[in-house]
Amino acid sequence: MLKLCVQAAALPKRGSRAEEYEDAWQYDNVTGRCAIADGANDAFESRLWSRALVDSYVLAPPPGDPESILQWLQPLSQNWQQQVNSVDLPWYALAKADLGSFATFLGLNFVLPDQGGLPDNDQQLSWQAIALGDACCFQIRDESVVTYFPVRQASDFGTTPALLSTRLDYSRKSLAELKTYSDVYREGDIFVLATDALAEWFLRSIESSGRPWQLLLELRPDSFADAMEHLRQHAGMRNDDVALLIVKIEENSFIADEIADHHVVEQPEHVPDAEPAGEAVNPLPKQDVNEV
Repeated sequence: MLKLCVQAAALPKRGSRAEEYEDAWQYDNVTGRCAIADGANDAFESRLWSRALVDSYVLAPPPGDPESILQWLQPLSQNWQQQVNSVDLPWYALAKADLGSFATFLGLNFVLPDQGGLPDNDQQLSWQAIALGDACCFQIRDESVVTYFPVRQASDFGTTPALLSTRLDYSRKSLAELKTYSDVYREGDIFVLATDALAEWFLRSIESSGRPWQLLLELRPDSFADAMEHLRQHAGMRNDDVALLIVKIEENSFIADEIADHHVVEQPEHVPDAEPAGEAVNPLPKQDVNEV
């Protein structure tokens, strides 16, 4: 029997507090769904919007066509508006709220076979993904990246990625840039899902003949924040929020040490030249396992 093992991690940008964290991740190892999102820095309450996107996808993902995604977005947009309207906002916040909120998004769905055992035809072990913007998925097999989605090279990252918005008129236009992908998975495959800052570093490392997944796989609860800060200061990773999901397709039932839990922990204070310490948000929780 194969095992679907999931780990997750998150860290706010240096100098930010946990409540200012605007990326989001979610997964359900029973259904085989996972998602990440990156709320736009200058948008109003983008943390609420990015969280709504990932939670909703994992609960009930839409078909991968623009019209279906617009229908999926409609109740999420209404709920976001209700949350915003439930608070007494000053006039300047109301004006910003009227502009809506925005986020990049990546959703991945593993098609799980019957629980009776591994099928003879590995074509049944398939996965599908949808993406808008520059949140990325990398599929690693036999120490090589076999899938880059949707961004294929570090130079493709920019400052104006496509975004899903609480404003459906905006999303209708941006969904012209919707990307979809499907392939198969097998025992030993590793999937890395990352928001833009970490994904860009990941690609630059590969382009320099590195194997960045090896570093990520070695991280533990007491080393994640240190490792991300090292990448920011010494490896050129942008100081931005980080969301990370690692999915491993394994044969046995061994569960690796957790990399973190769902509690907020302090970012290391001993990092040289760092701004006031931020907080690690959900940095790699206990690993969940589902039999495939």
